[in-house]
Amino acid sequence: MADTIDVTQAQYFIPEIWANTALPILRSNIVLTPRVYSDSDVAAFGVGDILNIPYPGTLTAYAKSAQTAYTLSLPTGEATVPVTLNKQYAVSFLVEDVVRAQANQDQMRVYSQAAAISLAEQIETDGITEVQTAAHSIGAYGTALDFDDILNAWKTLTDYKAPPGERFMAVSTKDLVALVGDTDIQAWAAFSRGNQIVGDPTNLGALGGFQEVLASQLITTSGATPAETKNIAWRRDGVICAFRGLPDPPAGSGAVGANVRDPESGVVLRTVMAYDATYGGVRVTFECLYGWQILEEAKVLLVKS
Repeated sequence: MADTIDVTQAQYFIPEIWANTALPILRSNIVLTPRVYSDSDVAAFGVGDILNIPYPGTLTAYAKSAQTAYTLSLPTGEATVPVTLNKQYAVSFLVEDVVRAQANQDQMRVYSQAAAISLAEQIETDGITEVQTAAHSIGAYGTALDFDDILNAWKTLTDYKAPPGERFMAVSTKDLVALVGDTDIQAWAAFSRGNQIVGDPTNLGALGGFQEVLASQLITTSGATPAETKNIAWRRDGVICAFRGLPDPPAGSGAVGANVRDPESGVVLRTVMAYDATYGGVRVTFECLYGWQILEEAKVLLVKS
């Protein structure tokens, strides 16, 4: 067996290797995407395709009397929710010596990290923008978040009958700083966490009925008067992000590709590699096809600050 990997050997393995290098980096840079309902498949689809996602309705409880038949409960609100695969983003770059890049794990990681972070920010931005269109909201623009806002968000979701558990909130970095400085949260942390308010600046952990309160630098403040910050709260099954694989390169085209699915976040990433005779190197492309959709308005909330 040869001691080195040449282009002939490497061409069959590089797409999967590069995709699996990028996925953990992409995953670590997203907050919303891993915490929503995920529907992903590596089968080939295209931009504009519509997925009809089945969504269960609500069942009613009926009294049961002795020697009487059960009353059948028919779901209300049962439907399929159309999710349009209307987002396709790619990061493409040239590697002049792709075999050397594969052998040098640090170099591969540098390329993969840059591509993955760019895609992660785009996917997250699209998701946050979708949830920010929620029909229900709390809070007021121009005011920093505090513990009362978190409790109010919990109350509002509960009043709309969103089930407990798997509730999350994503806030701007300025609001996370405000929450850490809130005396009510400090008192609560002193009692429940031994005064450790936050172990990770990006995640306050369980707080006020939410499984996690997280910071996202992608939630920004507008320049309006008063300034508007649109934080978000949601239950996992209130939002969906659907990913689909993209077609493999045509046989004989000289390109090789692979769709790889991340089991933790549901992200499907296609990597394509092809020799570019014009520039004398291998063109590497990371690409995602996806669509966001609110599934149920009772389970999503705009949190103004």
